[in-house]
Amino acid sequence: MTARLDRRLLTSGMGVTVAQLVSLWADHTPAALPVPLTCPGCGHPYSEKAPLCPTAAVVRPLLRRRRHEIPGAIDALTTNQLADLTGNRLSTALPAEVTR
Repeated sequence: MTARLDRRLLTSGMGVTVAQLVSLWADHTPAALPVPLTCPGCGHPYSEKAPLCPTAAVVRPLLRRRRHEIPGAIDALTTNQLADLTGNRLSTALPAEVTR
């Protein structure tokens, strides 16, 4: 399976909302450890060189910048999804013995 950008991101374009970004991040980021071998949203195989699927790679910097626009918008994310969004680490890039 070849991972592609999520259709919701493509149809929203520059008008993507914070709520849509949160939903996309939640769908394309592992909810908890251990991390699966592939993205739960599109099937992208995680690797050292590509720890994020194409959708998560686009959404992460946008959501990091815009998450304060709507108070509580990211409250629905799990602990792992929040850490992957706001922290310096990505759970999908952690050593396999820790996450899988």
